[in-house]
Amino acid sequence: MKIRKATKKDLKEIGKLMLEEFSKQPFNEKNKLDDVLKSLNFYFKIGKIYIAVNEEEIIGVLIFKIEQYWEGKVLIIEDLAVREDFKNQGVGKSLMEFILGFAKNKNIKRILFETNKKSPSVNFYKKIGYSEYKNRISMGKKIK
Repeated sequence: MKIRKATKKDLKEIGKLMLEEFSKQPFNEKNKLDDVLKSLNFYFKIGKIYIAVNEEEIIGVLIFKIEQYWEGKVLIIEDLAVREDFKNQGVGKSLMEFILGFAKNKNIKRILFETNKKSPSVNFYKKIGYSEYKNRISMGKKIK
């Protein structure tokens, strides 16, 4: 397995992987490939997309952006997905180790992300050293 920067040609395969993984519990996303591709094209321009590849096949994806906060640069992970048949094989851990090295190299002060609190990934993130912020909550408003 290797990790490399995604190219425009990779976006459709990345979109299919994300649709497959995020349509499952607890996320239950019901988007279409065109919607995912719009998002991927957006992050391809304003953020960064890296993929885990096994024998030229995309098996994982990491999407993030860098923002400037008062404390300094902060890296925000937008999405992390690993293909089902490659879970529990170190792909997610390798992607998270990659992002940590990337952040250190760029003098980034903090890595932030959100995940569904019912996701099995919560235990994975805790296992590799991430913790919940007890004094923060996620908020949003759906616009009709």
